[in-house]
Amino acid sequence: MTTFVFFFFHIVYALGLTYLVLGFIISFELVGVMSGSEYARIWVRRQFTYDELYYAVIIFYPMLKLAYFFLEYIPSFFTHEIRCTFDLEALFSDLFNYK
Repeated sequence: MTTFVFFFFHIVYALGLTYLVLGFIISFELVGVMSGSEYARIWVRRQFTYDELYYAVIIFYPMLKLAYFFLEYIPSFFTHEIRCTFDLEALFSDLFNYK
């Protein structure tokens, strides 16, 4: 194994782990906003502008769907109640008063 291949695998591994960690953080906070959490809404508005959040949602969309599935969809089977719906347009209009 050459030095280039060795560092290439480490860089790919580091980028993959960074994607997972940032994806979990951002997706959990966005699911919290969809559920109506005021603390999550404050955190997202403090961390992101409209454009930054738009691109973060595009980049971390698979993680967002996965977090919604585990945090909202599966628990709805046990409680027989749906607390929030997966609606990105409502998310942006709620956060940034976008109509």
